[in-house]
Amino acid sequence: MNTIISFVFLQSMRSLYRNKSFAFPVSTLVGSTYGNLKETLKGRTISKGYKKKKYLTKWFAWILDWFRLIEERKYGKVIEDHKIEKPPIFIIGFWRSGTTILHNLMCQNPDFGFVNTFHAVFPNHCLLNQMWLSSIAQLLLPEKRPGDDVKFDFKFPQEEEIALGNIQPISFYNFYYFPQDTEEFIKKSLLFEAVSEEEMKTWKQSYLTLIKTALINTKGKQFISKNPPNTFRIKQILEMFPEAKFIHIQRDPYETISSFLRFTEAVREGIKHQAYNKEKQDVVLVKLFRQMRDQYEADKKRIPEGQLVEIEFEHFENHKLGEIERIFKKLNLSDFDKALPLMEKYLEEIGDYQRADYQFPEDFIRMVDEELGVPDNK
Repeated sequence: MNTIISFVFLQSMRSLYRNKSFAFPVSTLVGSTYGNLKETLKGRTISKGYKKKKYLTKWFAWILDWFRLIEERKYGKVIEDHKIEKPPIFIIGFWRSGTTILHNLMCQNPDFGFVNTFHAVFPNHCLLNQMWLSSIAQLLLPEKRPGDDVKFDFKFPQEEEIALGNIQPISFYNFYYFPQDTEEFIKKSLLFEAVSEEEMKTWKQSYLTLIKTALINTKGKQFISKNPPNTFRIKQILEMFPEAKFIHIQRDPYETISSFLRFTEAVREGIKHQAYNKEKQDVVLVKLFRQMRDQYEADKKRIPEGQLVEIEFEHFENHKLGEIERIFKKLNLSDFDKALPLMEKYLEEIGDYQRADYQFPEDFIRMVDEELGVPDNK
C-alpha cells in the first residue's frame, strides 16, 4: 500500500514541481492533520489564483492523514509515556537576529534533541512514515533557504512554529498563508488574546507532544528550541516548564528588520493562499519588532536567576564558540567539551558566511524610526 501511494504521490509531485526555488504547488499545511487543516482554513479568504494550491494541499493532506492514523496507533502511547527529564532550552529573539546559526551550533551537541526540518512540516509522520515520505517530499525541498542561502536539509534543525500549526490551529506562522490576517494572528497566536482556556490547554498539550516527539526522533536527552514567536510566550513556557532555560539574542534593529522583511516576503511567495499589500504588511511587521521588544523586557523578569543568558549578535558573530561556552556555564549545561569538536567541524563546513552589506533607503529608516519611537535628531 505504501509503495502504491508513494508512486502516485511521487508522480504527481514530479509533474507539478518545476525548479528548486522556494515555490510550491502546495503549502506547508500539507503536513497538517486533515481536521486541523479544515479548522485553519475555515473563514479564510482564498485569493484568485491560489485555489488550486488550496485544493492540492487539502487533497494531499487527506491522503497523508490515513498514514497519520497508522503512526498514531503505533506510537501514540510511546510519545505519551516519554519522560522529559531535563528542562528544555528556548532560543528566543526577533527573527533574523542570529537565532539560526546559534541553534545550529548548539544542536551539534549529540545530547540535544530538536525539531528537524522534516518534523517541522510533517509533525504527524516523524516516527513511522518519515523514511518513505521524506524521499518523496525531498523533491519539493529547495536547496537553500530564501533570503539568506542557508542550506536546507530535512535532518537540519528547524523552528517548530509550522509544526505547531500543523497539529492545532494556534500558530503565528499561519500569517504566511493568510497575510491579510496578520494582525489577527499576532493577537491570538503571540499575545494569546481571546484564547479560551480550552484552546490554551490544547496548545500546551500539543507543544508537549511536539517536544516529546522531537526527543524520540532525534534521540536527544534535552530539547533545544529555536522559535522567535516564543519570545512572546515566556509566561506560558514557564507555566509548562518552571525550570526552562532561555537564550535571548538581539541584533542591530535596522539590520534585523530589513532582513526580516525580505525573508518573510520570500517565504510568503512560496506558500501563501492570499494576495496582500506589501507596504501595509511591512508596517505591521515593523510594529511587531517593537511589540516583541516591549513584551520581552516585561516578561524576562519572570525568568528565575540562572535560567537566562542574553547575547549581542555583533559580539557572537566574532566569538561564536566563546559565547556558546558562556551559555553552557551560565545555564549549567553539561558536555561542552564533547560538543566542541563537532561545533568546530560545523563551522569549517559552512565556511565564512558573508552576510548582506546593508544599505538602508531613507523611507525605510523613517518608517522604522517612526514605529520604534526614535527621535528625529537621534
